[in-house]
Amino acid sequence: MKYFLFLFCLQLAAFTSSAQVNKHRVVWDLSSADTTVQGAVFRQINNARTEIPDLDIEVVFHGQAVFAVMKDSTQFASRIKIAKEKGVTLAVCNNSLRRLKIDPSQVSPMATVVPSAVAELIKKQTDGWSYLKASH
Repeated sequence: MKYFLFLFCLQLAAFTSSAQVNKHRVVWDLSSADTTVQGAVFRQINNARTEIPDLDIEVVFHGQAVFAVMKDSTQFASRIKIAKEKGVTLAVCNNSLRRLKIDPSQVSPMATVVPSAVAELIKKQTDGWSYLKASH
């Protein structure tokens, strides 16, 4: 009897861990100043969400891409707002802000400032997130 109980618990543990693995999560790496690439990421987010409605999404902005999520930037303001309303995390690299001499207070309130884009991407991948490099 103990053997069957052990097998049942083992199968339950295997089922539980496989259910957790099936949660879809993706992090986009966006460093380009090219607005075509930036726009493509927002389009790709929408496409991915259409196919996988419960997809967890984070976009990490670093390098010249940080300018897309500044308070005074209007080009993607509506797309940023929609993405945020749909639960997309918009992360902005503080190292890039410092290098570009931008005060973090200039970042859109829709975004979160993270210490390092590289560290953020590493953490997400270590936690099992899929990685996509932004392109068009």
